[in-house]
Amino acid sequence: MRIVFATSEANPYIKSGGLADVLGSLPKALVQKGHECIVVLPKYQDMKLADTLEYVTNYDIWVGWRKCYCGVFKAEYDGVTYYFIDNEQYFRRPGLYGYDDDNERFAYFDFAVLELLSHIDIKPDILHLHDWQTAMIATLYKERYAYYEYYQGIKIVFTIHNIAYQGKCDPALLSDHFGLDNYLYYNGNCRNDGCFNMMKAAIYYSDIITTVSPTYAQEILTDSFGEGLQNILQMRRHDLYGILNGIDYETINPATDPEIVEHFDITNVDEKKVINKLALQKECGLPENKDVPLIGIVTRLTWQKGLDLIINRMEELMKRDVQVVILGAGDQKYEEPLKGIAAYHNQKLSLNLKYDFGLSCRIYAGCDMFLMPSLFEPCGLSQMMSLRYGTIPIVRETGGLKDSVEPYDEYKNTGDGFSFKNYNAHEMMDIIDYALKVYQDKEKWQGLVHRAMEAKLDWDKSADAYLKVFNSLLD
Repeated sequence: MRIVFATSEANPYIKSGGLADVLGSLPKALVQKGHECIVVLPKYQDMKLADTLEYVTNYDIWVGWRKCYCGVFKAEYDGVTYYFIDNEQYFRRPGLYGYDDDNERFAYFDFAVLELLSHIDIKPDILHLHDWQTAMIATLYKERYAYYEYYQGIKIVFTIHNIAYQGKCDPALLSDHFGLDNYLYYNGNCRNDGCFNMMKAAIYYSDIITTVSPTYAQEILTDSFGEGLQNILQMRRHDLYGILNGIDYETINPATDPEIVEHFDITNVDEKKVINKLALQKECGLPENKDVPLIGIVTRLTWQKGLDLIINRMEELMKRDVQVVILGAGDQKYEEPLKGIAAYHNQKLSLNLKYDFGLSCRIYAGCDMFLMPSLFEPCGLSQMMSLRYGTIPIVRETGGLKDSVEPYDEYKNTGDGFSFKNYNAHEMMDIIDYALKVYQDKEKWQGLVHRAMEAKLDWDKSADAYLKVFNSLLD
């Protein structure tokens, strides 16, 4: 089948978060299974590999009452065809998001994706949309484009990567940006909580809705996690599927990673991982000691990621025989207290307030444990990367963390990580203490590390699950 993915970011060209990782890996996995995959995304100023793009064509499109230029560029990577929508007014600026006119920018992109299908004749069997930036493609298709002969028969799949970001805006933009009648707002199709809600519209109009883990698919049906969309999701619950994301085992591989000091695999992890640990301790200014447990944290410093729990228990954690490396940046209310703790405990805590891909790889490779106590986590990729590198995750049982980490059972000698249920600092500290206790038994710990590296969290199984959903629509 032919699958067209519409997305605001995709590896290896542009990335701000996990969405880019998914759109860099899922199409590649589907191509390997014999399907044609096309990814459409904006041509940003900060794109990588820009010199590999090939000009295709240009034409004008209408965005509400605006007549806009639309240029098209093309590239191929790992068997996947990428098309880039070029408009310097909207996309020739630093970064991806955070501008006052983001709603207009992605309204333009939504029209551009639909027009692209007919202009270069790439009508898909499945049009796969991702998050609020492409959500209105579903509405535009069902309310306008589906009536044209060329567009008939396309099936729409919408994936929710994070329901907290919904594309909420003024109801007037429904007609101003999208040229659609206001009755779609007043009849509730595009209205939620007193505003125009793009994600609500996509949930209403799409043929299938997916999200990025089975547990998260159940969580967003509740008042606690639904972010106001739980009612419409309950209505569509029979069309809602949770499919766990994977990671690309070819690029995320401790046996070939150019960013780490010593390559290793499951056959020599017991001897080689400690070399990475000592190198990481030296790089981060911590005492070099192969026996002290080293805990890594790679995260955005935001409320979602469990920073309240971490800061609440950090002083207590510093009383243990342990070292901690933190990499990330974010809200000042979390950065400032961490700075104070790191200054006082500079022999135990290394705080790196930045984004550094190379250092993140060395943390995955060199640490013994990886702490990820998220308040909510649709899927999460960091825990999968830590498993791949033989670093044992300590997670809260939510979303994809629950689906990808099997809790350690000392009686059956099974599991590849540690987890706690409630969003509670004392529970988190208790499970960290338990992990530190197990760490002292080297035989048990080596078994954990080996099971972690044996965990199969690549895209093969997930790609099959997506194909099953796609085929259910076509059948």
